[in-house]
Amino acid sequence: MILLEVLSKEFSPFDEFLQIYTAKAEDINSCSYYQPRTVIFKRFPGDTGYTIGSHSGHIHYHGHYYTERSKLGISNLRKTTHAASTGVAVLVEDDLKPILRMCRLVRQWEQLFPQMRWFHYPEDCRTLNAQELPRFRRAFYRWWLYGTYFHGEWTRPQVGHPMPFVLDVRTSQMRRHSTAELMEILDLNETMKDMILHYICPRLDPTYQMSRDPQPLMEKVSRQYSLNTMWNDQSKWARIVKTYAKLSPEELMHYFENIYSYTRKRLISEIRLQRPNFSFDQESLQGVIRCVLEERQFVNDLPIVAADCQGGILDFGDERDAQRIEFGWDGRADGTLPPGVPAVRQFSRYSPRGDDGEYLEDEIHNAFEVHGYTAMLQA
Repeated sequence: MILLEVLSKEFSPFDEFLQIYTAKAEDINSCSYYQPRTVIFKRFPGDTGYTIGSHSGHIHYHGHYYTERSKLGISNLRKTTHAASTGVAVLVEDDLKPILRMCRLVRQWEQLFPQMRWFHYPEDCRTLNAQELPRFRRAFYRWWLYGTYFHGEWTRPQVGHPMPFVLDVRTSQMRRHSTAELMEILDLNETMKDMILHYICPRLDPTYQMSRDPQPLMEKVSRQYSLNTMWNDQSKWARIVKTYAKLSPEELMHYFENIYSYTRKRLISEIRLQRPNFSFDQESLQGVIRCVLEERQFVNDLPIVAADCQGGILDFGDERDAQRIEFGWDGRADGTLPPGVPAVRQFSRYSPRGDDGEYLEDEIHNAFEVHGYTAMLQA
């Protein structure tokens, strides 16, 4: 019990962390709305249990604090018709070890994130402050949960590309979060793409490493430009980056720490063995966030979009921090559309195909033949 109280404080919001641990494939089957489940910890058979609350350090014993607050929470979970993840998840002591392993991974990402966030401005790199760390964890948990449901090998609840105003469980999950919180998730998502671009993509194109003065794999773009344009970019490297952006935090950390032991063929083969449907589609989180912002009419005029070295998870350090608060209250707790906005049907089943870089080999051969490097490639 003491351990859970410590984890609730050190890894807040811990209830969102546990949504990842308790996620199941059937949570999102045939559902239009997403709702989190209540998580209860029981020490032994017959124990009434402890409910892990939504605030830092809040663990409620059923006999004292659970009756009013938690019953209200459970009833709210069942109000929405066709809601996903309704109900209660029960944890026992055997769950603590895998939870601690996940906590260790969160710590690794807390330490690595600043290096990736300031990749283009290393002179500004610093540790996250007391306000930024909770923002990072909150965005990280939500990015992780979305990837667990919609970027892994589980059956996709929707085949088509996300569209605004559609009853889609993917969009419903993001509607729950305020606009300011969506900017945090977008900031993290862009940082992960930078990590993929600078650590994984060079392994997919050996010609990049053989050049004395290699051109950038992709031009560095701002987060505002990425929000407005890059979500729909289907250029060669954009497709590859958005395909590898589906990797889980465990996989990304593994490849970051061991990428130099991976040849191009080994990297592609290993991912295909672990994820047979890896190239079926691309990440959809960025498109989903854009859909929610379009529903709120914030796509073209949003003053709190992150900049190169500020905003998103980071402090702005100016008047935009106050604006962040103004945009922090428009989330929909039930995951529904804004009031008065009618839902539309999605007829399109179009979804951009993924690209794991396999077909780069043809381009590599052609480039080497032109420059006389065929023998080097064959070696």
